[in-house]
Amino acid sequence: MKIYIIIPLYNEHRRGVKTIERVLEVCTFPIIVVDDGSTDMSYEMLNNRYSENKRVILLRHIINLGKGAAMKTGAEMAWKMGAETIIFIDADGQHNPAHIPAFEKALQRNQIVFGFREMNSSMPRVRKWGNLLAVWIIGLLFNIKRKDLLCGYLGFRKDVYKKILWKSARYGIETEMATKVGKNKLAFEQIKVDTIYIDKYKGVSILDALKILTRIPFWYFEK
Repeated sequence: MKIYIIIPLYNEHRRGVKTIERVLEVCTFPIIVVDDGSTDMSYEMLNNRYSENKRVILLRHIINLGKGAAMKTGAEMAWKMGAETIIFIDADGQHNPAHIPAFEKALQRNQIVFGFREMNSSMPRVRKWGNLLAVWIIGLLFNIKRKDLLCGYLGFRKDVYKKILWKSARYGIETEMATKVGKNKLAFEQIKVDTIYIDKYKGVSILDALKILTRIPFWYFEK
């Protein structure tokens, strides 16, 4: 099973390097890094560091298009390069690459694998309860039992890509994907991953969460 690791990145050159280096240590899979229009010289720094490394493929959006768009760019490149399976991991250090071997094993049994974090004190309170509310709403409407709707640590095989292909360009991609998994009644597995919050103010804001909630009726009636 030919696996590619995809890392969407935006203004995370230092944490991004640490993430890439750790991925290089824990597995032998090729890595596709998609710089989503960074404004902090991330692309230049990463290009200088990895231009000679054959395992690291660095792509770039000229302008910031959003995480969902960066993930799609990475996925499309992986398929072109012969990938059969892809695993997404964030560049900001909040996804521990040590879990990649567990994802590899799970993807041999299942078409889709989602990571989930414990809803403990490590997770900011607003995000914890917002996540739990989203889990309840999406579970009720789409008949899918997810433990963590906002975790971007996930993987899937090429043969389900068209069934879960997302339209969200920015935040909301994980929630939209869950709705498509539920509507298509696709089997999946969930893997517990470390709950890490390096910057509790970064990521999905309350405004982002409200925007995601307004999309739920669209996803529900979408064919």
